[in-house]
Amino acid sequence: MKMKKINSIILGLIAVCTFIACSDDQYTSRYDNPGKTTKISCDKMMTGVFYNGKDFTYNAYWRMYTWENIFGKYTQTIGYFNGTGSVYFYNDGYANDRWANFYKTLAQFRTLENLYNSESESVQANDRIFKDLSEIFVYDHLSQIVDLFGAVPFSAAGYLGVDGDLTKDRPVFDNDATLYKMMLTRLGELYTDIQTLKSSLSALTTKSLSSQDFINKGNLDKWLMYANSLRLRLAVHVAAQGTLTSDAKSAITECLSRSLVTTDDNQIEVYPDADGFNYKDDFRNGYKDINNVASQYMINAMTKVSSQKDYRLFVMYMPNAEGKYIGMDRTETQDFQTNHGSGFNGFGNLAFDKTYYSYLDSVTYTDNKNFISPIISAAEVDFLKAEIYQNGWATGNAEQAFVNGMVNSTKFYYRQNKVSISTQGYVGTYPGDAAVQAYAEKLWATYSNKLEAIMTQKWVHFGIIQPTQAWTDIRRTGYPALTYPTDANSQAFKTIPSRIQYPNTEAANNKANYDAVVATQGDDSYIKLFWAK
Repeated sequence: MKMKKINSIILGLIAVCTFIACSDDQYTSRYDNPGKTTKISCDKMMTGVFYNGKDFTYNAYWRMYTWENIFGKYTQTIGYFNGTGSVYFYNDGYANDRWANFYKTLAQFRTLENLYNSESESVQANDRIFKDLSEIFVYDHLSQIVDLFGAVPFSAAGYLGVDGDLTKDRPVFDNDATLYKMMLTRLGELYTDIQTLKSSLSALTTKSLSSQDFINKGNLDKWLMYANSLRLRLAVHVAAQGTLTSDAKSAITECLSRSLVTTDDNQIEVYPDADGFNYKDDFRNGYKDINNVASQYMINAMTKVSSQKDYRLFVMYMPNAEGKYIGMDRTETQDFQTNHGSGFNGFGNLAFDKTYYSYLDSVTYTDNKNFISPIISAAEVDFLKAEIYQNGWATGNAEQAFVNGMVNSTKFYYRQNKVSISTQGYVGTYPGDAAVQAYAEKLWATYSNKLEAIMTQKWVHFGIIQPTQAWTDIRRTGYPALTYPTDANSQAFKTIPSRIQYPNTEAANNKANYDAVVATQGDDSYIKLFWAK
């Protein structure tokens, strides 16, 4: 990344760094001291919003190893050791990391909002686009936090960097259904606003946007797809049960008439080395030594057609020494897995044995320095449409949407395989749309329950890359139906949780409001959220 551009990004970080510990050694060691800058602007602040949320946007090591690793186990998209005492355990410190990252990102957005609100109308006309795009990004991350915890602080949160008032830095918790309704409304409004702004941006604003936007490079058509596809995702989440079914179905109708991510070429994603944010080693190291074993449930879903294997299987997993695809299974005993493993690594996890178990394909995953991080993929949108049509929430062909999802998912994984510089594994060639379509039609026919077909193959697509999204789908639909044995020796979680508890830091630092939300929602890990089945 050019130094001029980096200096612009840093300008947007000043206000938040004044009130929040803003230490990113990898970043500050490479670029100019932000303390030497004196001016902020909305375009730079937008970049700061994206930057603060980067670790849970990119497939970064910390995200994949500490956070997504938890949900890979909960969704069984990874194979893991069936030990006792900690099968469903998650580290409160990791939950706090995710929580703190969101509120750091939100604080940056509040500073942007404050700056925008202080501007004249003529200046706001140029800066509104930066506020709008930042708001979409914030809602993406807010929805993830809500899906994990339930009610969270939002409407009154993130203002310490704006007013510096420590006495007000104890925000109330907003009800999760209220937040969902707000996001469904605002994402629709933002779509309309961006559509209006598209043709009226000044040349200077357009230039700045393309320079400062490291997600979509200033492409407003992609931002429209992002906003609307995100809104469709959230609408589907709450369309089946809960208090927002009517709102959700209305939003679905509107979303389907607007621009959506439709192909693997226009999906919302970021690259590992985009704009100098080097994640080339981070993702692969997160899975290189642990959780590298295949999941038998994933393999089962990709070998359901007796006469043919799913084309994704070949670029997702390597066969064992006998050329077979075998993954770890939650029904296996601890002794069986120990006998078929090769001991324990330094992290206390069972190391994989390539003689018996299949493992992640090294070209696609563990040796791939160019792995692309999806934010919203075309395949996800296709499977959302398939679910909508299958449930009768809109008129359309569920099978065709399912087939489209299989095509776009297969393209995505073959593209991941292709961009890798490694050759130590399976280097595949995409078999072509016609071949994948023919397979997908056979696969559709094997399922008597078509919703199960849709949700299972969407779960395969999320895989190890977006397991938090997969966990939300499992909790709200019950598919795929997985086995979760009781962990009798666990002191905390004998069965799989239904939500993540609030971090201890929030309970300590925001006690009055924490106590209030516990009195209404509770903070037990087995409380079902309002949209859950």
